Amino acid sequence: MTPSSADESGFTLKKNSAWNRQGIAHFLDDAVVPLRLGVESKNNPLIVTLWFEYRDAAIWCAAHRDSLVVKVLQDNPVCAVDISTNDIPYRGVRGAGSAACLPADGAQILDRLIERYLGGSDSQLARWLKSREEDEVALKISPKWLTSWDFTERMADI
Repeated sequence: MTPSSADESGFTLKKNSAWNRQGIAHFLDDAVVPLRLGVESKNNPLIVTLWFEYRDAAIWCAAHRDSLVVKVLQDNPVCAVDISTNDIPYRGVRGAGSAACLPADGAQILDRLIERYLGGSDSQLARWLKSREEDEVALKISPKWLTSWDFTERMADI
């Protein structure tokens, strides 16, 4: 499989992608589903489910500074992502890149994610998350490549 060249979006789009760059960006802007982040620790691969936001050609998440995923990414920033629907018709985006851990941006990203996923900070979960915001680390995932799939047509009669 030969990738196409990267452009100003910063990532290479795989040639067999169901969507073009704009389609991927539109899906990532609209999808309020968890991201699955794959990393490789010294002993085992690890998959972590995180809230995300796509902005400025990067995927942004937040994690607690003492979490295993932050520790792993500080040692090895290489990662893989899967952002896909859990309901029929299945569709989504996957890819690989590198993640930077940015403690100074943690609270701001957490606030954005709370708004995106919870619609505000009035819930018990939002208040609990905000009570720990000083310990949050922003994860800026810079995709090296992305691709998408869309099973809408093949699942049309389900």
